[in-house]
Amino acid sequence: MTTETTNATVSAPERASAYALEGRDITKSLPLGGQRIEILKGISFAVRHGEFVAIVGPSGSGKSTLLGIIAGLDSPTTGQVLIDGIDITKMSEGQLAGVRNSKIGMVYQAFNLIPTLTAQENVEVPLYVGKHQGLPSQRAKQMLELVGLGHRLKNRPNQLSGGEQQRVAIARALVTQPALVIMDEPTGNLDKANADNVLGMIRGLQQQTGTTFIIATHDPNVAAAAARAIRIEDGRIAG
Repeated sequence: MTTETTNATVSAPERASAYALEGRDITKSLPLGGQRIEILKGISFAVRHGEFVAIVGPSGSGKSTLLGIIAGLDSPTTGQVLIDGIDITKMSEGQLAGVRNSKIGMVYQAFNLIPTLTAQENVEVPLYVGKHQGLPSQRAKQMLELVGLGHRLKNRPNQLSGGEQQRVAIARALVTQPALVIMDEPTGNLDKANADNVLGMIRGLQQQTGTTFIIATHDPNVAAAAARAIRIEDGRIAG
């Protein structure tokens, strides 16, 4: 497998804000035995459109909690999260679902592909929710060509290598032209060769499409692929 992508191009949509993501004084605390445990202790940061940023930190630092809040899967105790200028902090679940579908692409360590669907059908799935331009089949083919899998359209996940499955997952995350793609330990289930290939592909996609990538990892080698890192330690941004 190589890190090369095809010449397929994606036109970047107009954005509502100069920032793909803003966190403003985010805190998160949970009740435990009559007390409240502080997990995040006032985190503020901003990520511009087109950046490739790593969120790093040891287990228990609050990194996973922050990632869930950024993705709209959890709510902060106080503070704000803005996705492409839209404050998602007080949204209903229905409103959040709409933002996640149109503004956020997610890539997980375990790929999370639907085993009964082909690669193309897996990539099409987000396009059947909400309003998106173009035919889902054509859009999915374009994305799979972009990640170097134009020859694997009809293959199901069990017919693909781990690296190929993660490429399908990345194509699925990109297909709605989101404001940002959030990746949670995306190389955790891959050997070093496939991990390096996927990271090289992500760098190429970021340069080619201008997509904003945020990658959460505890692996310094993975974090080094990003242009900059936000390090979380004991619920705060370090340094």
